[in-house]
Amino acid sequence: MNKKILSIALLSAGLAFSSAQAQMAKQKDVKMDDLLKHLNQLFQKGDDASKLELGKEALAMSQSKNENFVSLAARVYESLEQNEKAEAVNKTIIKKFPKGSKARSEAYEKIFGNENISADMAEKGYNTWLKQFPAASFDEKDRGIYDQAAATLAGLYFKENNTTKAQTYVNLLKSSINYPSYASRIATGLIKENKYDTALPILEDAYTNALEASKSTDPKIKSGGAARAYASLAPAYAQALIEKGNSEKAVNVLEEYMKSSPYAAGTPANVITLAKANAKQGKELDAFLSLENFVVKNGKNADVVKEMQPLYNKLNNNKANFDNYLTGIEAKAKEAMVSKYKSEMIKKEAPQFTLVNRDGKTVSLSDYKGKVVVLDFWATWCGPCVMSFPGMQAAVNKYKGDQEVEFLFIDTWQREENYKELVGEFMTKNNYSFHVLFDEMKDNTKATTTAYGVKGIPHKVVIDKEGFIRFESSGGSADVDKVVNEMETKIELARKG
Repeated sequence: MNKKILSIALLSAGLAFSSAQAQMAKQKDVKMDDLLKHLNQLFQKGDDASKLELGKEALAMSQSKNENFVSLAARVYESLEQNEKAEAVNKTIIKKFPKGSKARSEAYEKIFGNENISADMAEKGYNTWLKQFPAASFDEKDRGIYDQAAATLAGLYFKENNTTKAQTYVNLLKSSINYPSYASRIATGLIKENKYDTALPILEDAYTNALEASKSTDPKIKSGGAARAYASLAPAYAQALIEKGNSEKAVNVLEEYMKSSPYAAGTPANVITLAKANAKQGKELDAFLSLENFVVKNGKNADVVKEMQPLYNKLNNNKANFDNYLTGIEAKAKEAMVSKYKSEMIKKEAPQFTLVNRDGKTVSLSDYKGKVVVLDFWATWCGPCVMSFPGMQAAVNKYKGDQEVEFLFIDTWQREENYKELVGEFMTKNNYSFHVLFDEMKDNTKATTTAYGVKGIPHKVVIDKEGFIRFESSGGSADVDKVVNEMETKIELARKG
């Protein structure tokens, strides 16, 4: 029951619960925030009486003249697993609110959901849509879809090389607080087509905006969309600067960005772009040393090594052996990584669990006593989980023949009734050979995630041969080499006990 709260709790994050009030949805002039607090409190209780009350609130909301309340009613029914009622409510929304948000979204999708639509046809549909659903008819917080439409039209016109028309929509977006995010999306499409001349002015304008937001002392601005766009704009802007011959500025942009976060400094693409910018200025040694430093700190990465080799040969006039050099650097990197993770080792007893795998067989942690066990808590809807899976598959392959190591991928927090089927399709589609176990999805008190104190996924746990947790970590990475290096180091340290 607790996991079902998520679809509603997201709307009221950070709000404290109010005291329960019966049939709040029927009260005159009830505010959405207060109603959400009340519903969340009922979901938290999770008992039969609370479920009954939630059903009454959903019924009252479904009869409201406020579209947001009716939409929320459908979501409450879904969370209560009363899908027929949810579907019935959803079917009434457009009929009751023909000029409302749902009708607007469906009309939008009919225009922009067509991947093959021309820019002119999209614009024609957009203009009709604007007349039917004018922005002024909606609260300011519900107008993001209009910026999305402008950004899509800009992209379509740029794709058709109608720069003048495209720029019209870019200019329209400049008044939006989310302009940097949309500019990043538009510019990324231009860069993929090597249209650096067109991308550069858009990037420069948006980058300046995003950089300023990222340095703001106002918490709201610093955590807003413009500041978040900085992470995608800085690398793209640097790349465009390099392509247009301004490598010196590209170096400044990247160095400032990489100082801003460990993630930025630990991303291979960023360090490679920085090396290219330095090399373009004739600073081959600076370029090489930045790549070398990355390998020492993060371990071997195929793309970084590929960039290093020609620089190494040039700096040494082709008179030194790169493979011998790389072997030495890898040893340094391994030593640094072992030292890092050794300092992070913990030792606490791993909670026992018994779960069912995809074949319907019961699997217990105790089955693997005497082995190092890696647990990976994940879900099909979890982007960072999916992002890290190529690396985890490589790690599984590396230890395929090792009888002392076992990987268990615990699927958890799935919201769908047919989650086992979805997981099977996901594994088959991606050709993953993971040993998947299914966590308890409905009763949070019985879930393995609860026993392990998991707060977010992906969450990885490494258990030693004696059944003690030695490592815990959250988050994922798309860098296959980094994932393999980390897992190998942790497994080998756990193996030693």
